[in-house]
Amino acid sequence: MKKQEEQITGRLHSIETMGLVDGPGIRTIFFLQGCPLRCLYCHNPDTQDLNGGRIITPAEILQLSNRYKPYQGDDGGVTFSGGEPLLHGEFLAETVKLLKENDFNVCIDTSGYGQKEYYSQIFPYVDTILLDVKAFSEQAYLDMCFVKQKPLIDFMNQLEDYGFHGQIWVRHVMVPGYTDNKKSMQELIQTIEPIQHLVERLEILPYHTMGKDKYEELNMPYLLENVDPMDKEKAKEFEVYANVLLAEQMSKDRLDLKEKQDDENYRLESNISFKEQNKIIESFTDLPLLRNLDPKILNNIQNQLIVKKLDKEEFLFQSGDDPNYMYIIYSGAIKIYNVLPNMKEQIFYIYRKDDFVGGHNLLSDSKYWYTGEALMDTVVIAIPATIFNTYFSNKKSVLKEILSQSFARIRWAEDLINRLATLNSSVKTAGLILRLAENFGIKKNGQIQVPMEFDRAEMSNFSGLTRDSLTRKLGEFEELGYIHIENEILTILNFDALESYLD
Repeated sequence: MKKQEEQITGRLHSIETMGLVDGPGIRTIFFLQGCPLRCLYCHNPDTQDLNGGRIITPAEILQLSNRYKPYQGDDGGVTFSGGEPLLHGEFLAETVKLLKENDFNVCIDTSGYGQKEYYSQIFPYVDTILLDVKAFSEQAYLDMCFVKQKPLIDFMNQLEDYGFHGQIWVRHVMVPGYTDNKKSMQELIQTIEPIQHLVERLEILPYHTMGKDKYEELNMPYLLENVDPMDKEKAKEFEVYANVLLAEQMSKDRLDLKEKQDDENYRLESNISFKEQNKIIESFTDLPLLRNLDPKILNNIQNQLIVKKLDKEEFLFQSGDDPNYMYIIYSGAIKIYNVLPNMKEQIFYIYRKDDFVGGHNLLSDSKYWYTGEALMDTVVIAIPATIFNTYFSNKKSVLKEILSQSFARIRWAEDLINRLATLNSSVKTAGLILRLAENFGIKKNGQIQVPMEFDRAEMSNFSGLTRDSLTRKLGEFEELGYIHIENEILTILNFDALESYLD
């Protein structure tokens, strides 16, 4: 991969337009040029030279993909194979992003060797990885592929940190006399343990000699000259055996995970369209919490953020959950509350756009002692703990903002305690209206209007009054001319009168 006249380019070996086995559905497969491995059984040795093939741009890939899109159906898409596509890091990063912006399903066929500095720009846009696992030990990799195994192990351990949230098809080419035994299948399952929770399919591909003639054409020695093709039926038997082992191991891990109360609570996944998510992420750098951070850091982590849409009354987290994310409210509102012994909710805070929650919990590594629930349809940006601890926890500007918010919330809590401590329903109601105005108020025509985006039950939980008492007191305030409620809008007519209750 290189730049020519400021244009990002890669090298293309060939194209297959109706691929049926290299990813879900019907695929357009782009075979990129170049590979760092020299596998004994490689059937495409002509793709190994990084300087071969022809130069191609991301725009050309999109143009070709669009040409064949009508044949792909609902399940198909585009697959990058090789060679090793991850050698073209910058080109691939630009291309997969462009394809996702145009609603293509993206698959990468890889051995896990490439330009890792681009992985965090590539894998958030990848739906499926076809992961080729060649062997199961350092020495076996050296003997079979003439490279070390460690890059693959690192790749699997760090894959989700790069922002990958898709599925994996694991593939292994079984060569007679090398891995055609149960012990090797057991070692295969052990090898893929870091990513097994993402594995959707495990395939054993029988070794064949169909690429042998290419070695003669390229004047290259064929090092498996005396090895016969793998029996397909026998390979299928080993595939069944390996899948049973994988299922057993995954079942065991699920039980372990349950006993640990899901060590990470749950793994959030973005649940909005790619284009909408991209638009939200682009606004990430404007958030007050992050304005003073190095732009390079923000650019590096944007693809690792998770945008989550919550329906009204859907939990963001619950009391007792571990802090695995810091959440920034992009739109809507999150209520923070506990359930009292009488089974009634007591709302402590309501977080709105640009507010955040979870930062203090991550800093102190303390569980949530309250519950966060969507007060209305809400969108949040989740920053994983690994990202927070790496980039944010030691930044003065972030710590200062978290501390400032903490003081504001302490003052809010003190105000809440004072309101709840009194038996006077007028004080409680006035305090509720003023707090809602502070959080939700909109200035219009010299007055403050509060959209009633939540019902009386929510308001009573916030005020410490019963629903009937609150409704009655709101009616009294309206008769006194303090407020006016019409079309689900509460307008404050006499701000000073309401404040006088709290003096």
